[in-house]
Amino acid sequence: MLAHIIVFTVLFIIEVIYLKYASVKSIQENTNIGSKSLVKSITGGGIIFIPAIFLFLLFFYDETNSKLGYYILSTLIVAFISFIDDLKPLSPHIRLAIHFIAVTIAFFGYGCFSSFSISIFFLIIASYILTIGYTNIYNFMDGINGMTFLNALCSYITFYLINNHVIQFTNSNLIMVLTIATIVFGYFNFRKKPKCFAGDVGSITIGFTIAFFTLKLFVATKNPLVFLILGIYSLDGGWTILERLYRKENIFKAHLRHLYELLANQFKISHLIISSVYALLQVVLNILVYCAIKNNYNDVTGFVIISICLSLIYIFTKKRIYKRIKI
Repeated sequence: MLAHIIVFTVLFIIEVIYLKYASVKSIQENTNIGSKSLVKSITGGGIIFIPAIFLFLLFFYDETNSKLGYYILSTLIVAFISFIDDLKPLSPHIRLAIHFIAVTIAFFGYGCFSSFSISIFFLIIASYILTIGYTNIYNFMDGINGMTFLNALCSYITFYLINNHVIQFTNSNLIMVLTIATIVFGYFNFRKKPKCFAGDVGSITIGFTIAFFTLKLFVATKNPLVFLILGIYSLDGGWTILERLYRKENIFKAHLRHLYELLANQFKISHLIISSVYALLQVVLNILVYCAIKNNYNDVTGFVIISICLSLIYIFTKKRIYKRIKI
């Protein structure tokens, strides 16, 4: 408990120092959701996830767990390249290449390449697509106050509860340290006028960890329902990417086509309300996952049915909105 208090205190101080530094150095980005004009907001508030990982290594890391060491290294690589991208935008191809290298390091640490078969090959390819894809979707969803904070918080808490009360699949202290970092960031972000946004360093690092924890949970349970933990972000982010590809738009350029962006920008709904609703929907899915694992309910049909129903509701809702605003 004392170590956790120290971690919280140190991260809070680091965040305050960073916000002052970022303000002086104008480490900012333009935001215009729900506003008629561009507003400058401090970005990179998620930088505290980097010292959070080092604090985990200082207080909790067990050197005998070499597999976790590879994963920590891959997370730090993703975090550092993302912060560089916050300071000076990099080519999407460079970012994706670094993400690929980071995922490869993590997979190597867990012995994913120790044997070969056709089924293993396709599972690894699918894992690459899921991890890198969801990591970048998470970054795309970091657009309004509280969105990243609340989603990360409910995801980490879900992992922690499953890991401690149902089945152990990863290091609980690592989840706890990431949760503490999320709470510190949320204190400055979950406001009507946020002090900062997560930036690439925050959203991509969070997305990377959530995707990887989900994969590890799937390996431990063999239950496809665990992927519902990625549900709400995958729903809005994934369908929006497909929509933009259909419209022949550059998916790496800024846009306002996510459902949450339409609600905030076209209907002027409070950012905090939208973020809270998204988080509440994700909590419902996470409860389903928790109960399914706890009660040994493992059914791919259930996962497919839930995914299809959510997709149909999403598409119907978005079409109604487009019709109303005449896009």
